[in-house]
Amino acid sequence: MMLFKLAFRNIVKSIKDYAIYFATLVLGVAVFYVFNALDSQTIMLNITNDTREIIDIIVEVMSVVSVFVSFVLGFLIVYASSFLMKRRKKEFGVYLLLGMGKMKVSTILCLETLIVGVISLATGLFVGMGASQGMSIIVATLFKADMTNFRFTVSTDAIVKTMVYFIVIFAVVIVFQTFVVGKNRLINLLQAGKKSQKNYAKNPVACVIVFAVGAILLGTAYYKVTVGFNDIGSLVGIGKEIVKGIIGNFAVFWSVSGLMVLLVKSNKKFYNKGLNAFTTKELSSRINTSVFAGGIISLLLFFTISILSCAVSVKNSMDIVIEKKTPMDIQFNITKNINVDGQHIEGESILEIFEETNVDMSQFKDVMSVECFHDNSVNLGTLTLENAYDVYYEPEYIWVSMMRVSDYNKVAAVYGLDTVELDAGEYMVVADYNQAIGLYNDAMKSGKNIEVNGKTYTPADKECRKGFVTMSASQDNNGILILPDGTDFSFVNYSEEYMFANYNVANQEEYNKLDEYFSEYGFDAEINTLYSDHTYVGYQTRNSIINASVGMTVLLVFVGLYLGIIFLISSGAILSLKVLSEAADSKDKYRILRKIGVDEKQIRRSLFSQCGLFFGLPLVLAIIHSIFGIQTALLIMEVFGREGLLASIIISACIILGIYGIYFAITYSCSKKIVSE
Repeated sequence: MMLFKLAFRNIVKSIKDYAIYFATLVLGVAVFYVFNALDSQTIMLNITNDTREIIDIIVEVMSVVSVFVSFVLGFLIVYASSFLMKRRKKEFGVYLLLGMGKMKVSTILCLETLIVGVISLATGLFVGMGASQGMSIIVATLFKADMTNFRFTVSTDAIVKTMVYFIVIFAVVIVFQTFVVGKNRLINLLQAGKKSQKNYAKNPVACVIVFAVGAILLGTAYYKVTVGFNDIGSLVGIGKEIVKGIIGNFAVFWSVSGLMVLLVKSNKKFYNKGLNAFTTKELSSRINTSVFAGGIISLLLFFTISILSCAVSVKNSMDIVIEKKTPMDIQFNITKNINVDGQHIEGESILEIFEETNVDMSQFKDVMSVECFHDNSVNLGTLTLENAYDVYYEPEYIWVSMMRVSDYNKVAAVYGLDTVELDAGEYMVVADYNQAIGLYNDAMKSGKNIEVNGKTYTPADKECRKGFVTMSASQDNNGILILPDGTDFSFVNYSEEYMFANYNVANQEEYNKLDEYFSEYGFDAEINTLYSDHTYVGYQTRNSIINASVGMTVLLVFVGLYLGIIFLISSGAILSLKVLSEAADSKDKYRILRKIGVDEKQIRRSLFSQCGLFFGLPLVLAIIHSIFGIQTALLIMEVFGREGLLASIIISACIILGIYGIYFAITYSCSKKIVSE
């Protein structure tokens, strides 16, 4: 009982020392609970069976990601514990000097860990339960679910999983603390507080050279992954640029302290004012002793910014793209004509098959049919996608999709797209894949002619049209060649007929019933009783396209948020502990400053500047990386669009500044306490 009271008093006495440790535990527990309670958060939502299956998959993926997260949090908590041990070595030495055995000291530490663990676990779970209700609203919004039955829920499974993971982490911490106490000699513990920080200075000339090398590496990497992205050619090429970026990142971080001192000293008036000289040297020394940690943190923050921004951007973009690219309730498609071993086989149209199988056409309205032709013998010359798409191409002959201008204009009129006007002997290209559009525009501006079935066609305009034919959840139309109505397409390998329609229903209930019939593919048994190897009616509903895309984007958003927030917590905690450790080592310096007449206001201002710049440097470097990294990620995911990028950056900035700001505020407050001792 006496040891328990002593442990409790130690915690109360060192409450500010435990602030970073406690904040990290609470945030870690809360985030861990929220993302492992997704199943209970969605159980009360009125969602379809397809959506429920998607959520089940997301829950399984989050469970796997949680294993990785638990290792990250475990390392972080042990790291934070090591700071507390360092701060209290002299205290432990006094215990031993007064006759307390190492076993009792270890017991006190175990009790302190248990008390802090229980309080932080309970607090974290409480915060997590509240935050999980907000997550329920996010899930309902993402899946457009009915929240009529929404109620406060608590996930027992998530509580158990969170407690098990963190009990294991606390057990590792206790073993670590016991080992540290056991291996240290009494003299080392008593003299721990007398060790002060040394200032480390770098050669200014070496710093300028290393900074220039790092800037060149970063600059060339930035250029290659953005402007020169199409010239990279492979994942190995992207990997080389990433390695250059990492080396450049550490080079800049290694050299920035010496460069900062050089620049500040060049302004004598500023350098000699107040505590600026002291602040500059202290900050330079902190950076010099934290090159590896600072470089890692800037990369972690870069990953955080990029992951959060891209995840939310893809979700926002896909919402916009889906709204544009699913204008009809349902689309059907069938291979209508095909050449097999030189023999032309003409199949039935969709309407003919519907008539033979007695499909009730009264359930549809706004019916529209068009035909699209596909062939790999069309000579496009340099008007190809060789640099943009890595499928179905040869040096000059690629698989080309073609349509008659009247058919495309029927689609364009219904979809609200620009129609095409062609004279005899002219062509137009329609695409919505941005990289493909750029290549087509370059060729058409130069007046590039093409050859189709022995006939030459000239461009009808200097730019291709942005558009599409089939419904989709992404901007994946990498090019459809529009030709005059009189074009003979009998030479093509095959053609497809597309039929689009809306449901002819009176109310939402009838709509849901009919859509469910098609979405669950009950129509298959009815329509495909008569089909050969070359005629099979496929179909997609607007809702099936939306559900499939929503599942992928929600998974991307959740994994991005989960990992992004954990990386952010890790970065903030490591920076905070590093600052506090340096402040503890520098106490004697601040004691001397007070003796020579420096007032507390100046000391606090110096501390604030050091903390702000030490926190700000990795963040600024990460933001610069992210400007180019986000562009590269969006180039890779071009088919999803980038319409929601600004909103995603704003959301990401709020999350980052919120968590990062918490750690900065705690760090500055604790630093003031430490240097005042």
